[in-house]
Amino acid sequence: MGGISAAQFQTNYTFALMKMSMRDAEAQAQEMIEMLSDMPAPAQYGFDVWA
Repeated sequence: MGGISAAQFQTNYTFALMKMSMRDAEAQAQEMIEMLSDMPAPAQYGFDVWA
């Protein structure tokens, strides 16, 4: 492993996986936003009716 400890490697590996899954989630969110933007927007503040 030349130089880095197992703990350091584990940390880097975990962080890399986390960044990858965050990037995936970001890509999915972007797709969802594009999908939703194709639909007509709901009336603004419609959710305030019961407030």
